[in-house]
Amino acid sequence: MSTASVILHSLSSPQYLAAYGKEGGFLLKHSVGNMNANADVDVPLPYADYYYLEALMRYKTRLQ
Repeated sequence: MSTASVILHSLSSPQYLAAYGKEGGFLLKHSVGNMNANADVDVPLPYADYYYLEALMRYKTRLQ
């Protein structure tokens, strides 16, 4: 299993993937914007969802 596969499977688990209707409609929970400045830590972020979906789409096309 590739590193990308392991990461995507982990992010798709209940630990990181928000339940339907939770987290204000975001897909991922526990995202981090800027750990060094202690800003946006352990919150849902729109760009985290974007990059998650982008990674899923790219991963899917590589499997086909």
